[in-house]
Amino acid sequence: MLSNIFRNPELKRNAWLELKPNRVFALLGLITLAFIITATAMVKEDLSEYYKMAEFLMNTALFILYLITGIWGSKNAADAVADEINQKTWDRQRMSGQSPLTLTIGKIFGPTLLQWLGGLSAMLVYFCAALASENVGQSITNGLIYIALVLLMNLSALLFSLLTITGSTQSAFSHAKINTTLFFILSVVGVGWLSFYLALIGEEKGAISWFGLIWNNLTILISLLIFIGWCFIGIHQNLRKELQYRNTQKYWLAFLVFTGLYFYGFTWNMPIYTSDYSTSYIDPQLFGLNAVYYHLALVCLVFFLLTQFLLIFERPTENDYTLFLQALRKGQFKKTWHHAPLWFSVVLGLTLSLLLLFVLQIAGLAKHKLPLIFRELEILSFQHNFAWSYLALIFLVLRDVLMTRTLLYRSKYKNKVLSLALYYALIYWAIPLLFMIVADHRVSAENYFLPFFRAVGWFSPVVLAGQALAAWWLHWRYFTSQTRTS
Repeated sequence: MLSNIFRNPELKRNAWLELKPNRVFALLGLITLAFIITATAMVKEDLSEYYKMAEFLMNTALFILYLITGIWGSKNAADAVADEINQKTWDRQRMSGQSPLTLTIGKIFGPTLLQWLGGLSAMLVYFCAALASENVGQSITNGLIYIALVLLMNLSALLFSLLTITGSTQSAFSHAKINTTLFFILSVVGVGWLSFYLALIGEEKGAISWFGLIWNNLTILISLLIFIGWCFIGIHQNLRKELQYRNTQKYWLAFLVFTGLYFYGFTWNMPIYTSDYSTSYIDPQLFGLNAVYYHLALVCLVFFLLTQFLLIFERPTENDYTLFLQALRKGQFKKTWHHAPLWFSVVLGLTLSLLLLFVLQIAGLAKHKLPLIFRELEILSFQHNFAWSYLALIFLVLRDVLMTRTLLYRSKYKNKVLSLALYYALIYWAIPLLFMIVADHRVSAENYFLPFFRAVGWFSPVVLAGQALAAWWLHWRYFTSQTRTS
């Protein structure tokens, strides 16, 4: 296996392009200079009273890793396939006879060889300094966590770009220049926020538990490695499709089941602050339907965010989407699953989860209040009304699905993401704000557009259902006319 990796033609080609002696020596020289400047500044400023040299070196190494391998490497990873399409050489890659696995490994590590050389060189200093730290085991585990975070950042950048560029049977945008800056920014900001949040969790021992297991650095590292594996599978599946292999939905469905179970197990043990500013804890010892309600709410939130992400960035060809609609209307379920976009199965899981939450809440079977993650949505003070918002959320998702698909295939703009972003800005911000201004705050606009807040009983789902019906009419009108003309 290792011999096959080192014989990888994509890795060989990138090693010849990237690892030229002058570039390698220049990069290693700059890294060495950074460590020298750090050590000199510490000695000159006499900061030994506050920090140890080992901590200074470790922090410098982490900064170099994030800057070189994280930011620079993620940009190269996002451009791995886009540059091939822009330079009109991607068709030669597709006909080169490489297996999907070989191409996947080559595209992940080939464009980032120089960046990983620099990052791992800095981390070598980190691990040497960690041996002189107060807690050697924790320092080494933290170093491995940051390496995993940076690798996840690289993989996310490549996966996000593939989702849009090669997410269909053919490179739908191979005739135009592709700009991957947005995907690069998403991966850097997303994983950067995740690293900050993980560091914050690490400061509070016992802040989070997972199926009763206290969350710590080791469980964080294992989780990152698992999601790295899922990213690898996602990249592999996209490249299989690009090489004209037939994929099935089994990996995607397995990922959704894993994601649901993974987030279902989390319990937030940190304190919340009630209206009278007294501190209270979310009880982690929940049983029966209260536990189901508590954990399923977090799964719904994750599925909702995943649905919105896919609606914006997944772009199957119009022909594939039309085949999916035709199979769905005829009740051909096997063909429907074959042509189904990724968001379809997420929406099904989200809808079932929301219906279950609605039943639990409206029937009074679950009495427990929602955790801190929902506090900003002002749900804690409006428990008796919020049950109807679960139904409203179903119609809201249906509205977004129909409108984004119509805009994606009907919009005349070359930049599809821009038209979709305009829709979200209007429906989630501009129109509610304008409505509130015109109504002079006499009527709460959240009831009409955002059923997350003070939904008035059954009123919000009725209004959102009307919006979903209008979106369905536009969607039906466009695709019916397209079918007739074709």
